[in-house]
Formats: sequence, structure tokens, C-alpha cells
Amino acid sequence: MREPILKRESLSRQIIPILREEILTHRQPGQRLEPIEQMAKHFRVSFPTMREALSVLEQEGLVERHVGRGTFVGDLNKSRHVGVLIEQDIADPHAPYFGRRVSQQVVRFLCQASVRARLYVGHRPVADDSPRPLTCTDFLEAVERRRLSGVVAFAPDCTLPYWLGAVQAQHIPVVGGSGQYSCAVKHEGRSLRMGVEYLLRRGRRRIALMEYHAPLDHTGALESFHTAMRMAGAEVNPRWIRHSLNPCAPGANLEEFPSIWAASREKPDGLLICDDNLFPATAMAILRLGVRVPQDLLVVTHWNKGSGIAVPFPVAKLEVDTDGCARLMGRTLLKLMRGEAVERSLAVPCELLEPEEAEPQGYSRRLAGGQEVNVALDGSRSAP
Repeated sequence: MREPILKRESLSRQIIPILREEILTHRQPGQRLEPIEQMAKHFRVSFPTMREALSVLEQEGLVERHVGRGTFVGDLNKSRHVGVLIEQDIADPHAPYFGRRVSQQVVRFLCQASVRARLYVGHRPVADDSPRPLTCTDFLEAVERRRLSGVVAFAPDCTLPYWLGAVQAQHIPVVGGSGQYSCAVKHEGRSLRMGVEYLLRRGRRRIALMEYHAPLDHTGALESFHTAMRMAGAEVNPRWIRHSLNPCAPGANLEEFPSIWAASREKPDGLLICDDNLFPATAMAILRLGVRVPQDLLVVTHWNKGSGIAVPFPVAKLEVDTDGCARLMGRTLLKLMRGEAVERSLAVPCELLEPEEAEPQGYSRRLAGGQEVNVALDGSRSAP
């Protein structure tokens, strides 16, 4: 072992990373280490200090101690697990349903497949897109200690420079929404084209767009929207496009639809919403403006199955099967862990559901913010 230079305070804590690096890079599972007395002499520390350091490494699974036989290098494969990382604060009421549901279901899927998995949860504010390190330090510690066999990540792209390189250096497969991962499972332009084509088939050619375009994400919906409209020969009005919206910022999107509606004398007759978190504030604005849905405006929105968001008027849904997405991500990661080839990009399962037209004369739904409104099928509304 290399000669250490140690300070007097917290000697056992200073020994631990040196021993960890030595074992991970130069020792084999089952190999016997030097007697504790010899290691203590080498590090110039007391026997209890050396024993304390080895106790920590034993808890990590790096070493195994047997009375009368000595200390041996542990088999890390027995203690490794899949880390399912969700960086956003899931206790925040504005936290996206997709990440909360799918991360939990991925853990469940892996456990049912007899694969050890652990959920790592950070506390980053949901509207925070700033480039800074992960708040989930437990995940970073697991990476440092080489405890991970695979990763399913729900983390903003702006965090990738602070952790992805360390994971890739250990050849750990990563599945998530970023194109920089081993496999990206994400929404693709096909679902957006489905929405545009649906509106066009129903004679709506003045289509407005509201979408979330995350920082560092260069595969957003805007380009696909322009392509779909151009192929249909429909004109795009830039005043009806709201790009780079943050759907999780509380109250930040209440004025987006009113600004679209007031942008010109001619009004849009179709609206495509590319993130279901944008829907509650948009629906509230539509009701306040007295816009009749679907007579004046036919709405198509992205939708996560099971999200429980209230629908105060008929809308077409580009519905994502969240549990199906969890199974897709879990199966893909297992293939990567077995060394099997997979596509670099996979589409989130999605289908278009027609508006529900069979509601009674009027019905009551509670929207975000606690306002309750009675809505009739002709678009009229009244206080409950």
C-alpha cells in the first residue's frame, strides 16, 4: 500500500478512502488482507482506529471479517443494486406526476424481477433549472463507493455534468430521458404529430402551441410542430406559440393562454398542450375568458394516465401509460446490465383518446387553486 500522509484528527475517516481505493483498484474478491495489527503499523495509527475504519468498509460490503481467519475482500456484486434517482422534491405539490409515479413503479418492477433496487430522492425545487450539483448526496455516495449496477434517472439535464461522468467511468448503464444516457426513453415527435393531425382532420388550421422546452434539451416539440404544420400546408402563427414554458413554476403560466388569445384579432381554433402540468392553469384561463370548448377551440393535451387532473371541458388526450413506461425502462435497463444491445432512443408509450362527449348537462370539477366551476357541454359556466 502507498505511504499515507495523515492528520491527527479523524484518523479513521482519512484511512477509509485510501483503503477503499486500494481494494477497488488492486484487490480481488476473496483475497485476504494483511492482519489489522500490520495495517495499523503501516498507517501509523492505533489498533482501535484501524478496526473502526475496517468496520465502516465492512458495512459497505467491501470487506468481510471472520473471527480466527482474518479480513477478506468482499464480493461487491452481492451488495450492488440499481439506483433509481429522482432529483426533484417529490413533496412539492407542483412536482410532476410522471416522475413520481414512474420512479416508484420502476423500483417495483425491478424488485419483482428479483433485482435489488433503491429509490434515491433529492430536494431540488421543481421549478429549478439551474446548473448545479445533485441535492441527493446519498446517490453520489453510492456512486463513489461503487455500489450501483445500473441507474434509472429522473434528473434535469442541467445536472448531468456533475454526476454522469463518474457513473459512465464505471461503465454503469443509465436509462432515462436524456440523449446522453445509455438509452433515452422519452416523448418523441410522433405523439405531437398525432395531436396536430387530429386537429387538422377536424378542420382546425389555426393551431396554437404550448410546450415545455427544458434547458440543454434540443429535441423539444417546436421543430416537430413546424414540420407537421408545413407538411399539412397549414400556416404557423408565431404569436400563438409559447415555447420554453416551465410547467412546474407555481402560477407562472396563468397568463400564457390569455396572451395567445389577445395576440391578434384572428383567434386560434385549435390548441396543442405538450405537458399536462400546463393544463390546469390553461383550463382556468379558458374558462375565465369564456372561450367555448370545443366549438371555438378544440384542445389536445399531453396526459399522464392516472394523474387525476380535473378536466372541466371535453379535450382530446395524448395519454402516456406511466406504468407501461416504467416497465419499458426497467426491461431496457436489465438488457443493458446483461450486455444485450438496445436502441439508443425509445419512445414513451402514447395513444390519442377522443374527447369524452357523454357528460350530463353540466358537471362540477375543482381546478388548481381551489376554484370550483360548473361547466355545460355548450361551454357556458356558472358558480356552483
